[in-house]
Amino acid sequence: PVELAQLWRRENAKWLHVTDVDSWNGRSSEVNDRTVVQMQKSVDVPVQYVTRRDAVEDYRRLLEQGVYRVALNVVVWTDPEGVRKLVEQYGPSRVIFGVRAHNGQIDLGQGAGSVSDEDFIRRVQSIGGKRVLYTEVDWEGNLTGEDLATIRRVASIAPLRMTMAGGIASPQQLWEMQHDVPANVDSVVIGRAMYENRFPCQAMWREIEADLEPDIHARAHTIGEQSSLTECEPPATEKPRPDQAASPLPDASTDP
Repeated sequence: PVELAQLWRRENAKWLHVTDVDSWNGRSSEVNDRTVVQMQKSVDVPVQYVTRRDAVEDYRRLLEQGVYRVALNVVVWTDPEGVRKLVEQYGPSRVIFGVRAHNGQIDLGQGAGSVSDEDFIRRVQSIGGKRVLYTEVDWEGNLTGEDLATIRRVASIAPLRMTMAGGIASPQQLWEMQHDVPANVDSVVIGRAMYENRFPCQAMWREIEADLEPDIHARAHTIGEQSSLTECEPPATEKPRPDQAASPLPDASTDP
């Protein structure tokens, strides 16, 4: 994972998104936590970590260890005052809120039932949150695009910044979203499509990797056809030297 984070950075990634799948399946997150801390230390851009925890202190520990941003979920409902204090301490850029919904409902786990995404987002607003990371279970990994009606509904609940995750398969879907969703939806998380080289810029990146880093390129095992090149920002072609100062991370007092 650390090597992959560095590879994405060399390809001009400005943010990295990491999901702790084990935490959603009731397994230990100890190894994942150590890994995401190492990933953050290895790159000069923010790492956003989505993990399901029942204690606010778990998120505080990750922030103290240097992870730039954490996305809180069920603790918003179980410990709103603790979450409020965390937002006050670290700011709304480093502490955001993750919604993983199914038909508009969020499973709180451990037999605690569910809550509507609308009630959850309003709770986020009431405790000082400024950004929601939203996904529908049906969007995850299917490359069929995000439901625009759902996005418009969610974005209208509260005047918070919204990041949508899951389902993006092509630049065309991004262009469609840019024209058809509210302005407070300002970003998306793209996963599988990037690993399958579905974006035109990636053909150029792969050619550069093949020349400069053949070992990494050979191990990538990427799939999918590479599209023709279009105008895009060229990737970084040199590894940062140990004596080079890292670029500063965003100011946590603002929400980029």
